[in-house]
Amino acid sequence: MKPHVNIICVCVGNKYNKTHVNRLKRMVDRNCNLPFSFYCISDVQQDVNTIFINEDLDLETYWWKIELFNLDFKEPTLYLDLDVVIQNNIDYLFDKIDRTIKTISTEDIGAEYPFDGTPNNILTIPAGSINTSIILFYPHLHKEIYQKFIRNIDYNIVHYYGLDRFICHNYANISFLDFSKDYYHRSKGFLSDDKLDSDLMNYDPERTICVLSQCNDKHYEKLEKYFL
Repeated sequence: MKPHVNIICVCVGNKYNKTHVNRLKRMVDRNCNLPFSFYCISDVQQDVNTIFINEDLDLETYWWKIELFNLDFKEPTLYLDLDVVIQNNIDYLFDKIDRTIKTISTEDIGAEYPFDGTPNNILTIPAGSINTSIILFYPHLHKEIYQKFIRNIDYNIVHYYGLDRFICHNYANISFLDFSKDYYHRSKGFLSDDKLDSDLMNYDPERTICVLSQCNDKHYEKLEKYFL
C-alpha cells in the first residue's frame, strides 16, 4: 500500500494568487502517483485545502513560511515555492524524507544571501547557506523552529531578514537534496532579456524540479507545457 503524503505551498499577500496555487496543484496532479493531500497556507480561502495564517503575528510576506513549522502533520511532507516548476515524477522524493529538514544548499545553486542589499546591513545580517524553495520533512518533528522564532520574534525579524537565514543559524538538523538529480536552478528574474534568453537555453528537462529564484513570465512561457 502506497503511503499517504502531504504537499504544501504558501500564498500570502499580493505577489502570488490563486492562479499560481492552482498551477502548482495541476503540476502535482500530473507528477505524483502517491495518495496525497494538497494544502496552501494563506490569508485567503484558496481553491485547495487552506490553512489560515495567524494574522496576529503581523509578519512581512516572506516570513509566513514559518507557519510550516507549526503544523502537526506526521506524514511525509513536501513543501514547494509557488514559482517552482515540476518537470518529472516526484514520488521518489518522499523516500528521501528522514528526521532532518531536507532542503537546498546555496552552494549548489551558486547563490548567497548575506544581506538585503542595503550597505548598512552588510555586517548585521548573517549569511545564509540554505534555500527553502523545496523542503522535505516530517513537520511535527521540527516545531522547535516555530517556537524559537516566536520566543523572540522582533529580534529574529530584524536580525535574520528571512526564514532561510533564521533556520540555518538556529537549527542544526538539516540535510540537502541531490543537486545532480533532484532539481536545477535558474537565474534570477531581473536578468536583461538577452541574458535571460541565454539562461533559458540551459534548461534541463531531465531534472525533477526547476527552481526559479524569482517569478518571471518569460521563464514560464518556455516551461508552460508542464503546467497548462
